[in-house]
Amino acid sequence: MGAAKATELARGEAHAHDALVDELYVHGPVLLAAARVITLDDDEAQDLVQTTFEIALRHLDGLRDPRALRAWLLRVETREAFRVVRRLRRLVSLDGHVREVPTVGEDAAQRIDVRDGLARLPRRIRAAIALHYLAGLSVPEAARVLGVSDNTVKSQLRTGLARLREDLHDD
Repeated sequence: MGAAKATELARGEAHAHDALVDELYVHGPVLLAAARVITLDDDEAQDLVQTTFEIALRHLDGLRDPRALRAWLLRVETREAFRVVRRLRRLVSLDGHVREVPTVGEDAAQRIDVRDGLARLPRRIRAAIALHYLAGLSVPEAARVLGVSDNTVKSQLRTGLARLREDLHDD
């Protein structure tokens, strides 16, 4: 390969990398929404998205298929969320849950009921629900993100929705 061809190839790779970096931030709202459901805390969710972007930028060259960027980012985010929980569980055994004062209105009450119902679900089930219903991943994509089988995700979704329906008295 000649020097001109190598330079042209390097420019093309650099342009593709820059385009991929730009595309990272397009997925910010979906990452934040999923993080809010997984963490149930806005500050933690924002920190989780920031950490996800930092990890993604460091490991972007390891992304095999640029078309799978959103699923890859959600996988990074979910793994990081579970890693942080495991680390914190070893350090802290107190429940520092602070409840916010509910706002008035039927919509606000429903949102609070849903949020509280989600809070009662195990984190892995909450993550499956967030990835599938909120982030719009298919069952196989959510399974890859969570590192489990398709059937496990289906079971988690079924269990989570059943518990939410029961909690919300939505028959």
